[in-house]
Amino acid sequence: MTALAHRVVRQRGFLVALAAAFLVLVVLVVQSLLTFLVAQLGYSGGGSTRDLPWWTLYGRQVLTVSVPFAVGVLLGFWFIAPVAAELRLAHVVTRSLLAAVAGAILVFLTTSVVEAVAAVQALAEQGELARLGDETARAIGIGLAFGAQALVSATPLVILAGILLWNWVERHPSRHPIAGIVDTA
Repeated sequence: MTALAHRVVRQRGFLVALAAAFLVLVVLVVQSLLTFLVAQLGYSGGGSTRDLPWWTLYGRQVLTVSVPFAVGVLLGFWFIAPVAAELRLAHVVTRSLLAAVAGAILVFLTTSVVEAVAAVQALAEQGELARLGDETARAIGIGLAFGAQALVSATPLVILAGILLWNWVERHPSRHPIAGIVDTA
């Protein structure tokens, strides 16, 4: 077993990080649903310009943005930079920012891959694989935009989740030391 795999198996603090990430996911899903519903109200007078069912658009947003962002927050609070009771508020905010960046990176990767696969499929159906480079660059640009937007819009939420997590671990101390990659580097 490699050293990294051994560390992952023995890493403590998974459940509290999972709770914080789940809180972030729930808020992002509810926020996304409300944003989608408000946007649909704008189409109610003249009909929707989109012919896809609502769950397709909303589901894609949740699966390519909200879930990867929450997984990144989980990795951030559990494996990269866990929040411990002995930290100061500035450290908690910094670790929360690291968790938000991890979430944004996963959103970038997920969205880029989904967009690239969709582009390749569409180009293959049209028989225009010569444009693959342009479409791949477009997919990466979309991934960057979605990742940056997720980082900007959800960072305050992740900071709040980090502070709540910090309060929890202060009131419920762990019997084992909790340390992440940033603590051992």
